[in-house]
Parts: sequence; C-alpha cells; structure tokens
Amino acid sequence: MTKQPERKALTPMSLRKKVNLTQRQVAQALDIQTQTVGGWEKGGIPHLPPSKIKKLCEVYQCSLDDLIEAFEAEQPVSAG
Repeated sequence: MTKQPERKALTPMSLRKKVNLTQRQVAQALDIQTQTVGGWEKGGIPHLPPSKIKKLCEVYQCSLDDLIEAFEAEQPVSAG
C-alpha cells in the first residue's frame, strides 16, 4: 500500500500567507475591516454574501473546497 504524502492542514492564516498578503490587504480587497480578517484567523466564521466568498477564493487563490476546509479546521471542538 502506498502512503499518501501528508498534506498540511489548511487554515485561514495559511491561505493568506501562501499568497503573501497581510490581513490589511485581504480586508481591502474585500472592502471589510482588518479586524474581521484577524477574527477569522482566531476561529471566527465569515458571514459574507456569495460574491465576497467568491472574491475571497480569488484573493487566496484557492478553491471553495479549500476555503471551507480552512475555516472548518479553525472551529473549536465542542465539549458536548
């Protein structure tokens, strides 16, 4: 059985850093507050209209699947 190469877990921060952008640059591209981007990187969920989600994929140069994976990875685990 061949072993699949390990894929590094995606996070909102890793997507941003992969394209060498600051939180401010991402915020400007989406016309949102810089603190909002920082909040996403601390586990917050984007509450964006579909057009801005599409733009976020373009800014991060990633697929929608990658974006979803990154934000799901940042979710705190429920104790219940």
